[in-house]
Amino acid sequence: MTLLRPLSALFAFLSVLAIHAQSGKSFFKEGELLREQNQLEPAIEKYTLAVQVDPKFLKAFQARADVYELLGKRSECAADRKTLAELDPAEPKYSSAAAKAYLELGDAKTAIGLCEKALLTDGKCMDALLVKTRACLITADLDCATATSDAALALKATTDTYYQHGLARMATHDYKTAEFDFDKVIEWNYLYEPAYVAQAETQLELYTRYSGLTMQMRTLEKAIEKCTRALELNTMSTDALFTRSKAYSFQKEYAKAIEDVSKCIALGREDDDVYFQRALYYHGFGQHQNAVNDLNRVLLHKPKDVPTILLRSECREANLDLEGAKRDLEAAMKAMEEEGVNSADDRRKLLDRKTDLDARIFEMNRESDPPYITVVEPYRKDDVVQVSSALAQVKVTGHVRDKNFLKSITVNGSPASFAGDEKDPEFFVSVPLLAQAKSIEVIATDLYDNEAKVSLMIERSEGIAPSLSLTSHKTAADRIISISADKDDLFLEGTASDPSGIRSITVDGVFASFVPDTTITDFSIKLPVKGKSGFTIRAEDQFGNGTEISYNISRKAEEPVVAVTPAVKPITTKPIDKPATNSSTGNTWVVIIDNTDYKSFPAPQGQANDRSEIQRSFSKYNVQKTITKKNLTKAQLERLFNVELRDQVRSNRVNTILVGYVGHGRSVGGKTYWVPVDGKKDDIYSYFNYGSLKSLLENYSASVSNTLVVSKAAGTDPSFYELTR
Repeated sequence: MTLLRPLSALFAFLSVLAIHAQSGKSFFKEGELLREQNQLEPAIEKYTLAVQVDPKFLKAFQARADVYELLGKRSECAADRKTLAELDPAEPKYSSAAAKAYLELGDAKTAIGLCEKALLTDGKCMDALLVKTRACLITADLDCATATSDAALALKATTDTYYQHGLARMATHDYKTAEFDFDKVIEWNYLYEPAYVAQAETQLELYTRYSGLTMQMRTLEKAIEKCTRALELNTMSTDALFTRSKAYSFQKEYAKAIEDVSKCIALGREDDDVYFQRALYYHGFGQHQNAVNDLNRVLLHKPKDVPTILLRSECREANLDLEGAKRDLEAAMKAMEEEGVNSADDRRKLLDRKTDLDARIFEMNRESDPPYITVVEPYRKDDVVQVSSALAQVKVTGHVRDKNFLKSITVNGSPASFAGDEKDPEFFVSVPLLAQAKSIEVIATDLYDNEAKVSLMIERSEGIAPSLSLTSHKTAADRIISISADKDDLFLEGTASDPSGIRSITVDGVFASFVPDTTITDFSIKLPVKGKSGFTIRAEDQFGNGTEISYNISRKAEEPVVAVTPAVKPITTKPIDKPATNSSTGNTWVVIIDNTDYKSFPAPQGQANDRSEIQRSFSKYNVQKTITKKNLTKAQLERLFNVELRDQVRSNRVNTILVGYVGHGRSVGGKTYWVPVDGKKDDIYSYFNYGSLKSLLENYSASVSNTLVVSKAAGTDPSFYELTR
């Protein structure tokens, strides 16, 4: 090995000597020979060796740039052409060629600088003038573009100089001069395809400026004729198709316009302008949903583009989707405010349109059906509510179903709190209740003044509060719980009992895990205690009698760990058991809910794929047990998560719970629901709200450290699909 290193170094040294011994011209000749044989990559290697030997070998740089251009390596080609311009600044053709290469790369500023360098050497360099005109048009420097194109045309009148001059005049809105220039190009060279398209664009601009119908029709006919001629020269010209489609749309020939722009897309042009233009044609042709589909594609790339949002609003309005039109209008107004381009006149017009939409939506949704009221609290039997005789006020909660939004909900004349922007909202209120009060009256009124009323008779019940105790932590009479200073969570367990049944158990207002509507129940909760000095547990029975117990938290510092040298034990040959669980997730259980046999809904589609996706989601876990439940009703879902699963998790000390759901789902008022097999259409109270499921799982046991819920719920609302999938 020691001899190999000096030998390899020697060979490398000899190779370098051999390269330098061979001149750059010989490498260049070898490259030229390879180029003639169409061996372009090997030719580049030879040219590269030539410029390494002679860094000022202009012919080698020129040849390598030409080959790079043949291979489509634009950045390498531009770099070599720029090197040529730097090596020979007195030769303007090198600078102009480099400028053209950088313009093709999209670097217009560098191209302008190289053109100016060429023109300093030779003010009549035509290539530099033409490239500079194009670059100035790209950078929107219209004064520069106009002056440069004038100089080029004055130097020599050719099809190229007339064409560039016409483009510059179009940019400055001198359309008559541009029309003359493009006609001149076509007169001198009838095969100059871009001039036909440019002439057609000029005619479309003149159309918008003419007021006479005859002149307008002539410009459109000329535009169509020029585009058709360009397509005869090149049937694949998407520019000609796109321009002709605009001329057809001005003639109200929307079918022809749609056909032309659709050909553009079929030929591979799929930029936002094409889809926006086709949406305009669909809108004019009365195919408003097709227009919305195209506009959706544009908004994927430009979600705050105001013209696109406003056009979609118009299409949705024409398609009688007034709610969607209103949402788009509000989104456009918000985007205009953010961009600071919302003038007073524009704002007034949009507000007037929004007012009109609101009025039409209001009338469209008008109906005479009264709301439907359901009272949940206080505890009731038929039309009789049972209220504790110890209470001077009562909490009344429930929900109201209606096709439209609600105007008001009152309980014994007191306004209840509810979400006014939600349909079928929940409501709650605490109202005074005198000893002689005989009834509770709930009144709900919708936007159309349809009114519903529910009157419930009051029956005073016992005023004995539930029994409540904490079992997971032993406390003295002062109710102080000692925990370590660095502890962030505290797992609490206890029991509550009452002859009338326990309705709720909360800790600092957060519901604990317990079995509802039972006379005696255990409860548990994982309580975040970071920054807390105490907490309060509250239990309520069915009649509203409540018991509260407050506890203080005492934090103690960690005791220092004393290092103890372990006694040496004899080595045994007893095999070590392999752990049965993954060290990161511990004892892991999977629960799959698979709902297919619906009574009021069609069978969901694609459930086999959904099951596979859930299995893939859980595949990285080391699962010890899988529980599969099929076709659960709402009562069965609630019992599974409130009682059955909790008891099994506790007895088996499960550390990780993974829940997967396959079936129907719904999203209402920003909340997501699973639909049990007995769920009813348009009745969210027959659905299972799984929003708090993760926190419920965490409250099962102190051993639970990880929870994951994967919902593959199919819904008719697209926003629900995006949210859940």
